[in-house]
Formats: sequence, C-alpha cells, structure tokens
Amino acid sequence: MQKTNSGYIFPLILMATLSIGFFTMTLVQLQSSHHDQLQHLNNYQHALNLAYSVNVEVLSELREKQWDERFFKGNPVYRYDQKLFGGTYDVCIEDYDTAEYTFNVKIRTTLGDSKNLFYWRQKYIPNMLDFTRLTFTVAFGEYSPEMFEPAKKSEIDKIVDDKIKKAKDNREEAIEIAENLKKEPTLGAVISKLGALPAGTDISQIKGESQLRPSAPVLGTQPSNQPKTKVTEALSDLTKVVDPVDQLNLPAGGRSICNSDLMIRSEPWGTVVSTIPPGGAVDVVGLQGDFFEINRNGTNGYSHINWIAVPGHTPSGV
Repeated sequence: MQKTNSGYIFPLILMATLSIGFFTMTLVQLQSSHHDQLQHLNNYQHALNLAYSVNVEVLSELREKQWDERFFKGNPVYRYDQKLFGGTYDVCIEDYDTAEYTFNVKIRTTLGDSKNLFYWRQKYIPNMLDFTRLTFTVAFGEYSPEMFEPAKKSEIDKIVDDKIKKAKDNREEAIEIAENLKKEPTLGAVISKLGALPAGTDISQIKGESQLRPSAPVLGTQPSNQPKTKVTEALSDLTKVVDPVDQLNLPAGGRSICNSDLMIRSEPWGTVVSTIPPGGAVDVVGLQGDFFEINRNGTNGYSHINWIAVPGHTPSGV
C-alpha cells in the first residue's frame, strides 16, 4: 500500500494562514502609525498657521497707532477662547523692554485635544516712513502650553533670554565654522566636518556625497569704454546732491522753517509734548534716525529733521 503525506497538509495550511495574518496585522499597524504621524503633522501645521494669522492681526492692530499709544502699553493684554480656522486660541501681548521697543506675543492654540504654545519676541521699528517693515522677529519658538499662564511669565522670558544670549555667544564660532565649510569640496566632506553622519551609517551611503560642489557662478560682463571717474570727483558730485547730515557739528543752534507750529515729541514719533512757533529757535543736541534731539526753553524732545534748519543741514520742508 502506497504511503501519503496528507498528514502534513493541515499544519502547512495553518502556518500559511498564520503568516498571512501576522503580515496583515503588521501592515495595518504600519499604516496606522503612518496615518497618526501624518495627522500629527497636519494638526501641528494647522496650529502654526492659526498662531501666525493671530500674530499678523496683532501687528495690524499695533500699526493703527503710534508706539507711545500702543494698546498694551504698561498692561499685558490677555484674550481667551477666541475662535479661528476651526480652533480656538488664547493670546497675550505684553511689553518686554520698552527702551529697546521689544514686546512679546504668546499664542496658545487648541485643536481638538491638542494644544500648542507659540512665542514671538518682536522689535518695533520707530520709523513711520517705512510701513513695510513695522517690526522684525527677535526670537520665535514653541513651548509647553502651560507656560502661557501669567504666573509663568518670568520663566518663559528667561528661557528665551538664555536662547538669545547663547545665539549671540556662538555667533563668532558659527561664522568661523561657515567659513571653514566653504573650503570643503564635497557634500561628504561637509557632513564629516560637522560630525552629522548618523550612527551606523557609512558616508558612501549618502547620495551624491562624492560629487564636487558647484562653483560660484561667474556673470559675463563686457569691458566698458567709458572714461573712469576719479574718486575725488565722485565725492565732490555726491556732496552737491546729498544732504551731508552725517557731517553735522552738534550741539548747534537751529530754527524751525515750518509755517505753523512744529511738534516736539517725547521720542521719535512719540506723543506731542510741546510745539515750536514758525521761525522759533531751538538748541539741537543730537540726531536719532529722522529726528533731531532738541531743547527749547527747557523742554527736551524730538522734532523731524525736515523742518529744522541747522548749520550743515538744509531741511526739505516736506
């Protein structure tokens, strides 16, 4: 009688079924993990977009008035449970260093069960002649949401202060590293110099690691047949058309050329503290941006250079 192997069929089928089941479970888990990562990334991007939009609204509100009349002057402004883009947010706007025109904007976003805190430290530029750059960011970061609370103000400010100080302390070293990296001919050499190769990875596994870095582009130019101008002649022509404000010898006596009362401000573009009558005399003691620092009859303040005549400076009167 011929023997058969029918006794092995069921175990083989069982093993194959289990293998397929384990493979399917692993695949589902990987897909679920990938989906969770994408969802987390989408939620974070959503929160960042929300916070950025709120910060833009804050800057728009700041732009409506002069710095000395800012809506958060002397007292932090807190706004809770505001709605935007399908989420909610809390925002705090507060002075940081008024002498340096710096202020903080803290925005805590809530999207479902997820909370994020974004922090901007920004510097106001007291120059109303340039509306395109009212402020610039000194520091930005994301922190634990509970750091939003007023009781945590000094703690989060110190964290940001330390980061700014560390960046300043490392600036010279960073510049030196950047200069040294310019000399490295390939991507692989740059990675090795930085010590940025992941553990267990060979440099040869990095795509393009041995490819030479492209040289700086050279723009094709044609030689000019025009006669060259001497530097002394160029400087002479320049002084004829450019007001040599930087050659002022201060302090000096000046006068107002305005045909009405000229404002004296507490600071550049600050509040008006007094006025100068048409032709009124002032003592000009300094220059700050577009403003002369002046004294008139014991009142110290700032008046715009376009309306003050002083030796070495011809005001435009506009």
